[in-house]
Amino acid sequence: MHKYSKEIPFPETKFFTSIAKMDEKEDLDSVPSIAFMGRSNSGKSSLLNALSNHRGLAKVSKTPGKTKLINIFRTKVGFNLIDLPGFGYSKASHKEHKEMMNLLEGFLNSWKQLKILFILCDSQREFPEEELSTIEVAMEKKIKPVVIRTKIDKLNQSGQHKVRSEMEAAMNEIGVPFRVFYLSASTGRGIGELREFILESLGIQTNVSKLEP
Repeated sequence: MHKYSKEIPFPETKFFTSIAKMDEKEDLDSVPSIAFMGRSNSGKSSLLNALSNHRGLAKVSKTPGKTKLINIFRTKVGFNLIDLPGFGYSKASHKEHKEMMNLLEGFLNSWKQLKILFILCDSQREFPEEELSTIEVAMEKKIKPVVIRTKIDKLNQSGQHKVRSEMEAAMNEIGVPFRVFYLSASTGRGIGELREFILESLGIQTNVSKLEP
């Protein structure tokens, strides 16, 4: 097992800029990047705050679907964390949903140094077909897809087992295994493991040793 999440250091992270269209990105995509996408109310802002150990980094809105820009955060070691617009909220118009999906598609098609695409889904909901398609698209584009089932603390053991079985079925449907994290931003469960995965994937060394089981 790993030490508690706060003991696994994560580079200092600050808000850098926001863009509304892909033609605004200029050379922003020349920097290694990891991106977070998910339906509205999937917990993206809370996860980014927990990951960076910075409560005010990403604004947590009480109104799902508020984020409509691509928000870019930069670490002191030079890689980007990108918060993609939430999608799928029932109160968003069909036009707004289409615009957000087009923005996401444009991002995946053109962001040069996207290393990992994190796909968030509330553990209390079923994993949607649209997200399965996104995993396949990412694989086709040689982008590493990683699924994060958020709010796992809201489920009992039976519910957690059901979520894990659901993800195994998703892998079987696609025919290719992919990494899945089960975590809670509010309790810190899984945050340390996710931090370590990101840093190792980007080739950034950590000096944190693992505890003996």
